[in-house]
Amino acid sequence: MATKKTTRKAASGRGSPEAVEKRRAARQLNSLLLGTSKSVVELDGRTAKRRERLIQELKEGRGGEPLKPIDRLSHVNELLGIGETFASLRKLGIKPSKATLTPEVVETAERVQAANPEIRPAAWKILGIEMSEDGHVIGEDGARPRGKGGRGRGRKKASA
Repeated sequence: MATKKTTRKAASGRGSPEAVEKRRAARQLNSLLLGTSKSVVELDGRTAKRRERLIQELKEGRGGEPLKPIDRLSHVNELLGIGETFASLRKLGIKPSKATLTPEVVETAERVQAANPEIRPAAWKILGIEMSEDGHVIGEDGARPRGKGGRGRGRKKASA
């Protein structure tokens, strides 16, 4: 009995991420070797449109609603991946939010980073959280904030 092979396209309609990367790499190679590119960081049309949409959604939200924190994080991560810097995002009017580093926030941010290693630590700045390269949150003083089981109160001094 013969089985029918089916190919599955990605949800984006552009093929698999590997195929997209192959096309981008081939375009960059052609433009570099043919000398048609003005600069190495020039974006193709699809990427430029995606960049504009991500920036607009960061500024205005989606459907009149502000983006959820995880969406803000993923948008900034994608923008950093296509060559934007955090400073250029600030110049475009995208302001980071302020986060209070409670033990729950620290633990959850570290869990999200561990589950999504593709998120760049620099992208966390959009949420007001500074993340180290090893996936741990850095506090205001440069040290890792302590949660439950931290130092706590000191010992009582013995009376002399």
